Parts: sequence; C-alpha cells; structure tokens
Amino acid sequence: MLAVARANGGQPACFRPVASLSLAPALLTVTELVNEFLRGKARAGRSDRYLRQLKVSLKSFAAGRHQLGCDQVDAGEIEKWIYGQGWAAKTSRSYLADVKGLYNWAVRRGYCARNPALGVELPVLDGHGTIAIHTPEQVRAVLATARRADIDVCRHLAIRYFTGIRTAECHRLRETDIKLDQSLIEVPAIKSKTRARRLVTIQPNLRAWLALGGELRALGAMTVRRVIKLSGVPWPHNVARHSFVSYHLAQFQAANKTALEAGHSEQMLFAHYRALVTPSAAAEFWSIVPSCA
Repeated sequence: MLAVARANGGQPACFRPVASLSLAPALLTVTELVNEFLRGKARAGRSDRYLRQLKVSLKSFAAGRHQLGCDQVDAGEIEKWIYGQGWAAKTSRSYLADVKGLYNWAVRRGYCARNPALGVELPVLDGHGTIAIHTPEQVRAVLATARRADIDVCRHLAIRYFTGIRTAECHRLRETDIKLDQSLIEVPAIKSKTRARRLVTIQPNLRAWLALGGELRALGAMTVRRVIKLSGVPWPHNVARHSFVSYHLAQFQAANKTALEAGHSEQMLFAHYRALVTPSAAAEFWSIVPSCA
C-alpha cells in the first residue's frame, strides 16, 4: 500500500486527482453554425425584421455547404458565393457583413480559430456610395398621392420625410409614440435600430400633415410601396431619411442636432448621409404643407 502511495506522489490511488477534461466545443457544420447563431440572436431579443433579413442572407450562404465544417470555409469559398450570385454591390456588401458577424460570433464561441470573411474584398458600391434625395417637388408629389390613396400611408411617409426616422423604426411606431403636446415623436429603445431611446422634433410642416388625420399603425411594406408607385416618383434606397438629413443640416446648420435627431454619429452623417442642398431648397422643403384642395 505504501509503495502504491509513493508511486502516486505520496497519495493513495483513490485520492489521486482526476486529470481535467478538454471541453472544446464540438465542430459544427456551416448549417448548424447558422442555426445556432440565429437562435442566439433570437434569444438576445433582436427584432423579427432583423432576424428575417439575417435568415435570408445566411441561409443563402449555407446553401450547398450543408455538410461542410464551419472551420473549413476560407476566404475563397466566401468570395465564390458573394460574386457568383449576380447581386448588386450594396446587397453583396450587406450579405458579406452578415457572414462576418456570423464568424465573429463563431470565433468568440470557440467554434473557429479565425474569421475567413475578413479576407474578402468588399464589392465597390455603384456611384461610389453617393446618396439620393428627393427634390421638394418630388416630396409634394409623393405626399399628395398618398393623401388621396391612403391617409395612413400619408401619415407614415410624412413622418419619415420630416423626422428622418428609419423605415423599420417607423413601421414599429404607433400613435402613442406621437407626443403632439410636446411637439415630439418618441422612438423607444425597443423600437430603435440602435436600441437607444431618442426624441425627434415635430416641425411645423409635419404638424400640418399630422393634422390631416390617419393612424400610425402596422402597415405592410407592400402597401406603402404600392402608394409610392402611384406617385410615379423614383424611390432610391433610404431616400426619405437621406432627404431629411440633407435638408435638416442645410436649414439648421447644426451637425450635432441633425445627428442627434437622426440617431447616429456626426461622423456617420458626413460619411454616408449628407448631400449638399442649397439654403433655398432647404427652406422650400421645410415649408411643404398640405394644399387646401
């Protein structure tokens, strides 16, 4: 017994500490990784709209790679997917960002040692990332059409034009978020893209549009698009928000105030959202009110 104890470092075998076991995460396939990631985002309380968009991009990435180990994917495999779909540059960049997010999460969880998406070159944006805004005349045409076609859509679009509230945020807002007595619209944290509550000023011309009536309620995206199409006015991506930021900056000459109301940083404002407009055009934009007809 003593000899056994000496052989085990002076302790009887029954008291010998057990060697620690390796608990490294099991290797996941690409499909399993995507499903695990989506479940994690859902548990974290991300919005249904965000989860639907994320599911579209990541399910596309997983297609044809069902049994491929997640750590077997390299930059070349991702490039083959991104550049082989015929997507617009903006869509490709958005989908690539989702895959980067997927692999950043996988690295943090220990499923992968590195993020292969970091080695993929971003597709160049058409027009070098320039933004589009509507002229005051186009804004009038859209809102006049919406007023005739659907007063609820008119209310929704007027808020987007004259507050810069994001499309998805506006779809989540309800009448209780409009504080007319305070000349404010509240974007609660739970309805905000940035998950930070903010207050946006109701300018006098927006108050006039709100006075027409209607209800800020759940609207289908196709319902809104159908009304926009009736106006005959082209609708580039984020045009209502871009218009707000550009005209607000030109009218009030305060980048910090514009950024605060739009819900992003001043750096983001100058890098992505600002379009130069003349002071006279800005004054015209902020004087757009419903006609008496």
